[in-house]
Amino acid sequence: MKILIVEDTATNRTLLTWILEDNGHEVIEAADGKEGVEQFKAYQPDLVLMDVLMPVMDGVEATKQIRSHLGNTHVPIIFLTALSDDASLTKCLEVGGDDFISKPINEQVLKAKINAHSRIKELNEQLSKQNIELTRLHQLTQQEHIIAKKVFETAFSASLLDSSNIRHYISPAANFNGDLLLTAISPSGSLYGLVADFTGHGLPAAIGALPLSKAFFDAASRGDSVSSIAKELNHDLGEFLPDNMFAAAAIAEMNANGSRLTIWMGGMPDALLTNPDGKLKQTIQSRHMPLGILENDEFERDCYVINVDPGDRLYFYTDGIPEALNSDGIMYGEKRLLEHFNGRAADPFDSLIQDNISFTGAQSQADDITILELICKPVETCPYPRPQDLALSQIIPWNFSTTLTVDELKSCTSPISKIVDFIGNDNVLGSHTDYIFTILTELYSNALEHGILGLSSEIKKTDDGYLEYYEQRKVRLKELQEGQIQVSLSFRRQSEEGILAITMIDSGKGFAFDTKPTTNEHDSCGRGLSLIKSLCHWAEYSENGSRVDLEYRVNLSR
Repeated sequence: MKILIVEDTATNRTLLTWILEDNGHEVIEAADGKEGVEQFKAYQPDLVLMDVLMPVMDGVEATKQIRSHLGNTHVPIIFLTALSDDASLTKCLEVGGDDFISKPINEQVLKAKINAHSRIKELNEQLSKQNIELTRLHQLTQQEHIIAKKVFETAFSASLLDSSNIRHYISPAANFNGDLLLTAISPSGSLYGLVADFTGHGLPAAIGALPLSKAFFDAASRGDSVSSIAKELNHDLGEFLPDNMFAAAAIAEMNANGSRLTIWMGGMPDALLTNPDGKLKQTIQSRHMPLGILENDEFERDCYVINVDPGDRLYFYTDGIPEALNSDGIMYGEKRLLEHFNGRAADPFDSLIQDNISFTGAQSQADDITILELICKPVETCPYPRPQDLALSQIIPWNFSTTLTVDELKSCTSPISKIVDFIGNDNVLGSHTDYIFTILTELYSNALEHGILGLSSEIKKTDDGYLEYYEQRKVRLKELQEGQIQVSLSFRRQSEEGILAITMIDSGKGFAFDTKPTTNEHDSCGRGLSLIKSLCHWAEYSENGSRVDLEYRVNLSR
């Protein structure tokens, strides 16, 4: 080490120099504090042995000037003093001294203190280098975040968030949002909305938003059905994300005149449908797995198809709201959230946001928060022109027919999904597959459960009715020895309409299709027939309900 001795007594300097040089150190001498400061600036020593009482400038003032010159750089300064009172020793440490040695100097104590402060100096130098490297890495990370943020903003810039059909609230817990909110208009003028919540938050969670957003906007520009969009997003995320990452998601499509919603939900909190006054009309359960978990052949595509009234409102939200904590560690909760939708809040959207902010107070946000409100009214804008490559003359009529025997009826794989996958390849009907799937599923359920298995919906009206109904369904299906369902579909063009004709015939005894359901408005059974009638141009039951013929029509002029 290079050591500076600042000592006014020549004998002491000689003794110290002999000891230090004998231990392999390089020594620089100064006879007073002023010379000591000059020598320090000239030679930049690694350690200083500083006398306290000296002429011209004492050790206290010299130490102050050396510390001022060093700034944030650390060089140990050890005072050499015959003083023993607490006030003098304290002052030596307060002005920047690191230690002191009492005179007369003990060689072993001197060597031990130099070695100790040498190690401390080395550690300080390592920390200084690490701090410099951390600062460099932090600056690099900040630059990369700026670039990444620009990439994300560009990727999501196509999202239509200024429409009068939409209100939204986004509050990320970190610089990068693990929640995703996307909206788009289809070529037919319908409005798509997607809210997704990736595992975790921050940049790792946000990474998955890039492939998901591209697939979503591509599907929206084609006018794909909600279930097709969900299936494609599930496939893309399964290919892109590691096994421990997935995305809870809610996807909705509102038709162009705002009268119907098609909804797919996986792993999300239940969606809420309210009337124009904000009073809850229906809770829509999230009944599927999150995106990115299931393989293609395991994916469940069935959606909710809901007819709505003008001014009704649909709410999607991520779990950042109900799971928000206040300063006492109490969770906001679903019950408190639903209180904003009892019809008493003038604006439940704003009321919920403000109450959640007030509830958490100064508590730091633990998770990303996203809310989407879709207002059910005619969609105002349609940025995509109708594709010109589908001339009416290019529409080809087709027919499809299949008979499902006992083996197919007992299969765990839904035959309706297979049929709808076939229809989805049609360039006219592809965007209507959610409606067609809903129609065929309802027809198939009636044919199988009521026609062939002879189950009655009256069972569902008891307290444990649903459990008993599906237990009987399971038993009767297992014991089924004979029965079949014939499904026939044909598509043709008639003027500027595309007409999908569907016929389903079962071998059972039929069911009471013309009996008005006695369920109240909160019951879910008995709604299938009215839903079919609302989706189709016409529907006709015959042969005691074991046969149904219907037409689903598509306007080709839009």
